[in-house]
Amino acid sequence: MATPSPKLRQPRQSRSKASQEKIFKGAIKLLTEKGPEEFTLQELSKRTKVSVGSIYYRFDNKEILLSELQKREYKKMWEQLSQAISDIAKNCEYLAKSLENANSIYAEHLRDNAPLIRAFMKIALTDKTISVTGTNIYHQSQSLYENLLLTHANEIQREQPERAVHSCFRILHVSIARYLGFGSLEPITDNLSWDEMLNEVAEIQQYYLLSPTLAK
Repeated sequence: MATPSPKLRQPRQSRSKASQEKIFKGAIKLLTEKGPEEFTLQELSKRTKVSVGSIYYRFDNKEILLSELQKREYKKMWEQLSQAISDIAKNCEYLAKSLENANSIYAEHLRDNAPLIRAFMKIALTDKTISVTGTNIYHQSQSLYENLLLTHANEIQREQPERAVHSCFRILHVSIARYLGFGSLEPITDNLSWDEMLNEVAEIQQYYLLSPTLAK
């Protein structure tokens, strides 16, 4: 006989919804302050004044709670980023301006959410579900950014514009990730301010996109 999959029990009454909201908010605070290593349902219960039994009634285990929290928060992040990129597409006529604004929006998006992203990246090392959700949001963000730049394909001088904008996204993401300390113990800033780092990235990207592909 198959073992039932762990699950989340969706609240139906307003009081139950309020309690679940309290759990999620408390979980974010605990996770970003203490990190996943010290995240326990007992400590969460203590902070939120929601009994451990009530937490277990809603979430079969800690892993389900964290997975649902990640889905919820990443959905919010995605909606905010999607709207911001959409606004750029409506208001920026040229590649350089779209690139500059998209870089700024994406960078601030990651910086604003860095504590939670860092925590989930640590969990993802041993939790496949968390890892898959994180990978999916990365690829969605990548497509959003690249599709914006490709609306200016007529300005891009590279032989393969799709490949070129993909490289630009990688340059941007890796630069921000190093600066914020994603996947490392300490941020790597190379003695650059936040704005200096973004300006250098934009200069490299523009030079690359506006330079013809070298003959082999």
